[in-house]
Amino acid sequence: MNPKPLLLLLSVLPTITLSLDPRFEACEPKTCGNGQNISYPFYIQEKQKSYCGNPGFEIKCGPNGFPILNLINTDYTIQKIFYNNHSLRVSNPAFSQPNASSCVAPAQNLTIGKYRFRFAPNQRDLFLFYGCDLAALPKRLQERRVGCSAGNETTSVVGLDRESQDLGLARGNCTGGAVTATVEDARGGVGEALRKGFLLIWNATNCTECNLSGGRCGFDPDPLTYAFRCYCPDRPHVVKCDSVFGIVSLRLKFNSTMFKCNCTSHVRPQKDFYRTYTASRDFDRYYGWTLPSLMCL
Repeated sequence: MNPKPLLLLLSVLPTITLSLDPRFEACEPKTCGNGQNISYPFYIQEKQKSYCGNPGFEIKCGPNGFPILNLINTDYTIQKIFYNNHSLRVSNPAFSQPNASSCVAPAQNLTIGKYRFRFAPNQRDLFLFYGCDLAALPKRLQERRVGCSAGNETTSVVGLDRESQDLGLARGNCTGGAVTATVEDARGGVGEALRKGFLLIWNATNCTECNLSGGRCGFDPDPLTYAFRCYCPDRPHVVKCDSVFGIVSLRLKFNSTMFKCNCTSHVRPQKDFYRTYTASRDFDRYYGWTLPSLMCL
């Protein structure tokens, strides 16, 4: 008699239970509303647990849907996060709409260390002079006007490059003080450069291996550990999820009789034994098992 296909026991099917670690679920990327997902090393205070990001990388959502990062007691708008090279573009809201008819609020010098963030290289520093009497300045400096000084609309704010030979002239004619402002590119004019902001590079454990293994990066704040963690669907790991087969915690419950076969030859699974599932719309993927279709040889 020719071999017949394996008869799976239809009345008793195996039960697969997916049990996801709550920290893995909690650290799903979130957004403030501007369309950009927020994930490690950042976390949104109102929407994500603190262990989903690094200490000091907490952000909040601004009224315009953009995430806000606080640096040295000043809020900066996050324009864009570049996860591929660990950088982000931020801008000071005080410069959000600098133009000839708007007034520029006083700003503070931004001095940051290298522990969490540092300035990206190849950027430009501008000096912003407040309280300038525009009529007393030569035309070349009048063209560098950013806007009026907040609190005194009869005076102006003038922006000059750090290398400008007119710095001394501006200091002598502008009585409102000066601050430095780093910009990524000043080719479009001082006002546009201030609106675009500048680039920062962050210092945090690289998340690539964890992401590629299907995990979501986070940080264990426990004083005994206080270290990076890769939150996987089964449990937290040190660097990455163990393997594509250990990512999802599967509990297979089989009855005593799994299948019946009326042939005497061996049993083999078909080739399409594994199937890939997408765990989110972004970068997180994990691999689940599918029950093989068994056939008699």
